[in-house]
Amino acid sequence: MMGLWPTATGFWTFLGFLFLDLMAAESLVILIASIVPNFIVSLALVAFANGLWMVVNGFLVPETILNVFWKSWVTKINYQNWTFGAMMYNEFHDQTFNCAANSCSFPSADGETIEGKQILQYYGYDQGDLGAYAGYIIAIVAVYRLLAWLALWWRR
Repeated sequence: MMGLWPTATGFWTFLGFLFLDLMAAESLVILIASIVPNFIVSLALVAFANGLWMVVNGFLVPETILNVFWKSWVTKINYQNWTFGAMMYNEFHDQTFNCAANSCSFPSADGETIEGKQILQYYGYDQGDLGAYAGYIIAIVAVYRLLAWLALWWRR
């Protein structure tokens, strides 16, 4: 309905990464709630963390222009960054877009079409290893869950 890549593979890839993203977000909530049992404080910390993840995940500010401090550690532990990269690759890797005269935001070789791979190169998501992206998100979920378990065990 939204005009995304109209294939079954595209749909299931989108749905799978959406599920992994939500699982990682839930794991972050569990971790913070395990460390800070006060509802209001943990809610504020989760909102802050998700706001930080949104700013540096590549949508608002492309990862290619982030400075070294943010690119070195925040983007690596940010599950939204990996999800966004996977969704970008899923959407653009095998598409060609038609443009009317001068309506493309990206330079076009023939002036009428633009390859999705050009968009991926601009944003820095042209590697396209969806298995690695999923692995990073699953690792983040496992670390968050382990840290939450350790926090609960320590507070016991």
